[in-house]
Amino acid sequence: MRGPTTRSGDGPTVEVTVNGELDAVAVRGLAVSLDCVVEQRAHHLVIDLTDCTFADASAVWLLVDTHRRITRTGGLLTLRCPSPQVRRILENAELAGALHRTPAVAPQPALVAPQPALVAPTAAERVAAVAVPE
Repeated sequence: MRGPTTRSGDGPTVEVTVNGELDAVAVRGLAVSLDCVVEQRAHHLVIDLTDCTFADASAVWLLVDTHRRITRTGGLLTLRCPSPQVRRILENAELAGALHRTPAVAPQPALVAPQPALVAPTAAERVAAVAVPE
């Protein structure tokens, strides 16, 4: 059975992905996952809210409480790409500046150094290249 959250990572960075609505029922399951992460003293907890369509007051309280607990142990909580609806809820709760948020990271194109254009030399350049001044 797939729940509203998935978790990946056991090292210094742990990512939790929230899918769908984060209401009082879903918050209970998320709280268990976040408790485990905080108890393991993760250095960086990333909660991906890209696919979270709604967050109620219990979800906001859980995010604030998790932020408080993880920073107390020297960790960092990041909310990745909250949807416009969730961002509005955080702003209305006046928490937008208190919780660290990041936008979605778009894949970066491979960096390729521009190659100089190959242009055939003009007749004057060919003559200048072989002419030796006396």
